[in-house]
Amino acid sequence: MRRRSIQVGAGLAAVFVAGPIALTGCDGGSSSSKVVGPVKTAQPVKCDAEPFGPITRCKNFYTAYWPTLKANMDALYKHALETDGGQLVVWDWYELSPDLIKAFTKRFPGIKVKTRGLNYNLSSAIISAKATGARNTDVVSGSITSITAMYDQGFWEKVDWTKFGVPKEWFDIGAPELLPDSINGPLVAYNTAKVKSVPTSWTDFLAPQWNGKIAMSDYEAQDFSGYGMKYGKDKMVQLIKDLKGRAGLTVTNNPGTLLANGDKPVMINGPLFDPNPKLAVSPVDTENMYVQFSGVNKYGSNKPAAELFLLWNAYDPDWLRTRMTDKRFLTLQTPFPGLPESVFQPSSGVLKRNQAALFTAVRNGWTIFETQANRDKYNELIKAADDAMGK
Repeated sequence: MRRRSIQVGAGLAAVFVAGPIALTGCDGGSSSSKVVGPVKTAQPVKCDAEPFGPITRCKNFYTAYWPTLKANMDALYKHALETDGGQLVVWDWYELSPDLIKAFTKRFPGIKVKTRGLNYNLSSAIISAKATGARNTDVVSGSITSITAMYDQGFWEKVDWTKFGVPKEWFDIGAPELLPDSINGPLVAYNTAKVKSVPTSWTDFLAPQWNGKIAMSDYEAQDFSGYGMKYGKDKMVQLIKDLKGRAGLTVTNNPGTLLANGDKPVMINGPLFDPNPKLAVSPVDTENMYVQFSGVNKYGSNKPAAELFLLWNAYDPDWLRTRMTDKRFLTLQTPFPGLPESVFQPSSGVLKRNQAALFTAVRNGWTIFETQANRDKYNELIKAADDAMGK
């Protein structure tokens, strides 16, 4: 199974296989709680719009939209406490961190969060719980390509988030039930003690000066799919073969260690998670950029708690400030850039480095976003890239 877009500590970036999934067994696990609708219906408001690639940034989000959202979150909290004993279950690649749970339950006392980190077994655990009727996760999440199979087979509850007060413009590249919560994409990390700068084109890494200096994990082959979107599958596959052959690309389970000690001073990866001040990160042209989405599991048992948690995690201004300034949370992903630019200004540490690189790529027009319209093409390219990497 391919790992996708890990959010260290926070989770909410689930990993699902892209191919067909056979759902067998009984249809136990049918929804044992109902999605709660808004108590305060969003009034018609106009987004003070600013384009950010294909994303619409609503500069007036916290003045025009947030009051309605906050009122609905307060109502969801009451329902969450009354449902399934106030229990919220979150499964992800990693467990939610104790610090994140503490932040959430401080804001919403009485919610009892249970979490599991399932790594590669995540999707199979969700499917198995559905088939057997066991207690399932209340939330599902991921990027458009990583959730393809489970989305198509109905695991995402049909929640209309705009009725809670989320801008309708934020659903242009996803779907109504896909709540956008963050952004991610491939970046190139480098050790500045060994390398002063890196190219902004994948093909430039084929130059002799980079021979033997680059490492990456095999599951990051997907990082080249944006190149494939622009130049075609054959050229993408050839690029990967050339990097492995001519450039001596090292494929390893632990490229971060090689990066940090300088043995391989360049690492092709997603966001940087190591706070080492010697490490820098840079975008590359033709990046496959993706929004991370979260949603309510149709087969969860406390849907009000799921709705509450997801809205809080994605948009609560106090929480966003904390996660961008508190060192305990700086390995979380960059929040959704549809939020006002002022939200991102306090960011610090490694999160600030990742954010700056990702935003530079978008503003330079170097990104090709995953969307519902191009997801099948992307999935084809991701598979071809994995094959070329030798997975």
